[in-house]
Amino acid sequence: MLLDPPGRPGWPQELPHWPCVQAVDAALLARGIPPGLVRANINSIRWDLAGYMLLQWDSSRTHGHGGIRLNWEEHKGWSYALLGLNPDDVLLSSVLIPIETSYADPEAITDVAQELVMRRLPQGRYRTEWPGAKRARAAASDFRRTAFGLASVGSRMGEETTEGEGVQLTIDTQRDTYEQAIAAVQAA
Repeated sequence: MLLDPPGRPGWPQELPHWPCVQAVDAALLARGIPPGLVRANINSIRWDLAGYMLLQWDSSRTHGHGGIRLNWEEHKGWSYALLGLNPDDVLLSSVLIPIETSYADPEAITDVAQELVMRRLPQGRYRTEWPGAKRARAAASDFRRTAFGLASVGSRMGEETTEGEGVQLTIDTQRDTYEQAIAAVQAA
């Protein structure tokens, strides 16, 4: 079981995707295939402050002659790597095609992880989103906005939008910096 992250000094709040990390870890633990290594963090500003998660099983936890690594990046989705006996030796790395949504249901991630740990390529397709996906996306958007010094949109981001409803964005060209303006556009 994972401990709650203490938050990052100088950052406006804790990791916005942490509930997703906890849900995936809990599902893996319940299935009896907990990873030996779990990392979650935020990428640098160069990569849009996107959240990521890394789950790794070394050779002692897999069937075969090496380990497995699952990677999740907020804007890219899921990928995997087959590792050698040394976890730094990546033998194969690829997009995880069976997972068709970025915030996938933790049970789907667990199904895929179980196949990979057994050294089998997953055959199914997984399109179901994790129930907390909408809230996690809103939290990530607010995280980026506040990191760039913009006001948080708050609960409005988690609300349903109706067909034809748009987003109104105001950028003060006298006060807002270029970075703040770009962050506001990306958050919208």
